[in-house]
Amino acid sequence: MTTRRLAWQRILAWLNDWLLILILPALIVPVGFLMARAGVELGQRGANLFGFFALVVPVTLWLAWREAAPRSATPGKRLRGLRVVVAASGAAAGFGTTLLRNTLKVAVPWQLGHQVAFGFATLGDGEIGRGLIVVSATCYAVMGVYLAGLFIGEGRPLYDRLSGTKVVRS
Repeated sequence: MTTRRLAWQRILAWLNDWLLILILPALIVPVGFLMARAGVELGQRGANLFGFFALVVPVTLWLAWREAAPRSATPGKRLRGLRVVVAASGAAAGFGTTLLRNTLKVAVPWQLGHQVAFGFATLGDGEIGRGLIVVSATCYAVMGVYLAGLFIGEGRPLYDRLSGTKVVRS
């Protein structure tokens, strides 16, 4: 399979996975309504921490668990006939490896995105600070580098290179 075709298969697999992942935020929305109704105000940091522990951590762990399972694939990857392996040997990747992979792939950009979203949401009439600009630029740069990595060279984005993994046809 060509790098370009594999890249598109990976993107489609990711979109399939996100259809499942979106169930979690849908389940958490009522919690937010109940908290607001009870007068609980978390503020920017509290909301960010809540989002991290209620969304980012469970999703990252779930993805790592699925990629370390016997099929070495998330549901989206299975649907597309893909699996995650150790790049050097082609062997199934262990949980530690897939956890590192998904921390870099999912948790880091998602948490950066939360920082940006909560930063702008709580800005009000205030000025955009340098920190928010830096985090915004970093967030988009990370996502751009990851996406470009799918289509360049071997098609191994930075998170695959740093975790020593690659995605192959099963």
